[in-house]
Amino acid sequence: MEGRRRALLVGVNQCGLKIDTPSLKYAEDDVRAIHDVLVDHRIGTFDDVDVQVLIGDDATSRKIKDRLRDIALDSKPSDVLLVYFAGHALVPEWSRQTDAYLATADLDIDVLRREPEAGLRMAFLRRDVFEDFAGASFLVLDCCHAGAYLDSDLRSVEGIGAYGTQLDRHSALLSCPRGAAARESDDYRHGVVTYQVLRALRGEASDAEGRVSFLQMANFVAEQGLTPTPGQLVQMWGPTTTLTQPRRSRQQPPLTQSVGSAKVVPCENPLDRSAVSIHQLLGRIFRSERKVPHQHPSGSGKLERICRAVDAESVAVVELRDSGARVVNATFQFDQTAVQPMLEQCAVQAFPVQSTTVGHLASDHDGRKMLCVPLSHDETRALVLAVVDPASSLLDMGEPLAVLLQEVWKMDVFDDPLQAEVHVLTALRATCGRLPLSLYEHCFTLYQELIASLTMVFQPVIHLDRRARGVGIHSYEALARRAPNALRAPVKVLQVAKVWGDRFFIARDALLLTKALESYAEADSSASWDVPKPVSINVAVRSLLHDSYAAVVRTALAATNLNPHTVTLEISEQDPITPAPHEQWPQKPLTYFHNRLRHLARELEISFAVDDFGVGYSSLARLAELPLTQIKVDRDVLYHPLALEELDLVVRVAGHAKELGVTDRSRDVVVEGFDQDAPVSLRDIYERKIRYVQGFIAEEPASTSLHQLSDAVRERIAAQVRGDDEQRQAEIAAGDRRGAGPAL
Repeated sequence: MEGRRRALLVGVNQCGLKIDTPSLKYAEDDVRAIHDVLVDHRIGTFDDVDVQVLIGDDATSRKIKDRLRDIALDSKPSDVLLVYFAGHALVPEWSRQTDAYLATADLDIDVLRREPEAGLRMAFLRRDVFEDFAGASFLVLDCCHAGAYLDSDLRSVEGIGAYGTQLDRHSALLSCPRGAAARESDDYRHGVVTYQVLRALRGEASDAEGRVSFLQMANFVAEQGLTPTPGQLVQMWGPTTTLTQPRRSRQQPPLTQSVGSAKVVPCENPLDRSAVSIHQLLGRIFRSERKVPHQHPSGSGKLERICRAVDAESVAVVELRDSGARVVNATFQFDQTAVQPMLEQCAVQAFPVQSTTVGHLASDHDGRKMLCVPLSHDETRALVLAVVDPASSLLDMGEPLAVLLQEVWKMDVFDDPLQAEVHVLTALRATCGRLPLSLYEHCFTLYQELIASLTMVFQPVIHLDRRARGVGIHSYEALARRAPNALRAPVKVLQVAKVWGDRFFIARDALLLTKALESYAEADSSASWDVPKPVSINVAVRSLLHDSYAAVVRTALAATNLNPHTVTLEISEQDPITPAPHEQWPQKPLTYFHNRLRHLARELEISFAVDDFGVGYSSLARLAELPLTQIKVDRDVLYHPLALEELDLVVRVAGHAKELGVTDRSRDVVVEGFDQDAPVSLRDIYERKIRYVQGFIAEEPASTSLHQLSDAVRERIAAQVRGDDEQRQAEIAAGDRRGAGPAL
């Protein structure tokens, strides 16, 4: 989609207020000349109404900032922005060397001392304009080096030094390097660099088609042998964005890139050039101020949001079959007849049997383009997202754009935008491998916020007995929930860390442990018993290997005043006990991890349990070799044909250390996930000398509060332990449900 081309041109001859520095002669004339070229009806590519000029007393820092922020915040991915400044630049002695001020008409050094943001910083252009601008942006700074004119307590700085981090879709031409002075010429009656820029734009840098791109302009200026040598930074769209379209009057020599001294740079991640584009696109989808009506969370509302985010003409969900295409849902502007040829092109590629590519780009003879992203498929049909004429700057991302849109369609961007954005970034990471550092840090911040928003609830571990008065709550397990009334764990949220690695594991587990202990201490203060019940909290293997997690445990215990002996960390069954690819352990994995747990138990005075034995990596070797005080059996064991035999085996392993004389008591065994549908009865469990069961046994969901079992619940559980509940025993015998469940 064709975007808006905007420019802000600023020229100031004087050097602010109260600064005894000779004024420049031609800065304001430079702006007028640049304006005339850009809007020239023969060669210019900008409309006069979209080119703003601020010169002389009119060029104040507040007015410039307001204009630029309005442009940045009102931008679309297909827009173009050119910012040009001619004048002085300086760095006050109290300012950082890399943060220069552009000398606006109202620049006041005395005010800047008290209010550093009162001036126009070069960093403002980068941080608050170009980083927020959604399209392709360009900067030309023809700033006089201020050091020759200012008092000795002031010094000038080059533009490129303050410019810092490179932005994708952004290019810059800077008149001089650090420590050098930009110059004016009485012969040219312009700034020296601006004079060469004007030559380039008027046609001397045009290509074979008679067009001048930003790259061609910058290269032309660099080739003129100027002293000092101008600096240039040309990123995505710099080589292809046309600034003027003059006719070539003569044959031009081929343009060449100047060769500098040798340097070493890191290997580039292809996504580095698209990092800001991705960040902005996510912002338009998940943090858009223009709300889409909530009554269409999975239909046209989501399509409208996607359409605006990618600046497309229209978006539709289309079902493709051999018999043709059927529009399932679409934005108002979608015209199936017009894009039918492109849909037919994509139909063959929509089925993975023909291609494993995430998306395809189709085009027609009119220059229209359509991004086709597969959403689902079976043998006879495919559901695709058809995006008609999205912004060209976004299409340059390639497959990551398709992955991003594919994941956005799966997620609820209305009710839970935080979780949705984390999952979209995680899908991008899983598909592309390493993400640029800025996106990695962005996701890490979002993930911390997401984990911090979870609620901790507590599920009781019930002590079994044949007598009702012997039935009671032995301990609690802290469980994370997306909301207090949610019945299931936010598994997808918790598993995000597996894609990102150790830092996410540690942050997740540290936040959950702190939240669990704080919530538990608060709930326990209102409980009816005198002595606090023990509490267990899940933890990943990788977190236990890092001292930073141990430090969080120590701090949280101290802050809540909980007795460390009442806290058990349950080791996740989802994690292997193996070194990471870059690690080397001095002993065999289980031996090394065993020693690590012994060290933590001694230092923190806490206990450890194996979680969910029978699934994942929770093996007999873990039960036998790790220093545990508790073994938790996963509910899937209850549905295995040999469930009772497996329970017998776990009990034997739990008592093995006692038989060897290593400990004075057997490790506790807890059966998890027990409910009234389990094919193994409480009597069966009790007869295997297992005294603890966790799950929906009390027929109450996990809660944020702690309370005693009612007399009725205790009597019912005791009856089941004795086998007095004849109806349930008959159901188990008649249904023969042992063995009906999944095999281990």
